[in-house]
This record gives sequence, structure tokens and C-alpha cells, in this order.
Amino acid sequence: MRNIVDEAGEIIAKASDDHTLVGGHHRLAVAASLGQKLFWKDTGEPVNLDPYFKGSSHRHTA
Repeated sequence: MRNIVDEAGEIIAKASDDHTLVGGHHRLAVAASLGQKLFWKDTGEPVNLDPYFKGSSHRHTA
């Protein structure tokens, strides 16, 4: 399990080792829309948000 943090070090979301979001979907979306820079807590590397917001959605809407 890996944590995604903001510049202040606050945990924004959690992801599995293969970068599948496990929690914090809404907080991640809000942080991205505000243009916040996000980082992997364990390495300090910037998080590439494209895989989380682009591509086909697996959710179905009514």
C-alpha cells in the first residue's frame, strides 16, 4: 500500500503497489482540480495523475 500526499505531507489518497486507487478518490480529484502537486510518500516522487483520470471508466451511471 502506498500513500499519496500533498506538499504539506497530508495523506490525500491510498493506492495499491500497482497504483490502483484504494481510497481517497474524491480528495485526489479535488487536489488535482486545485492544481496541487502530489507525491508518493515513500519516495517523494511526483504522482502522475493521468492514469487516474483518463481512459475508460469502469463505473456505470444510470
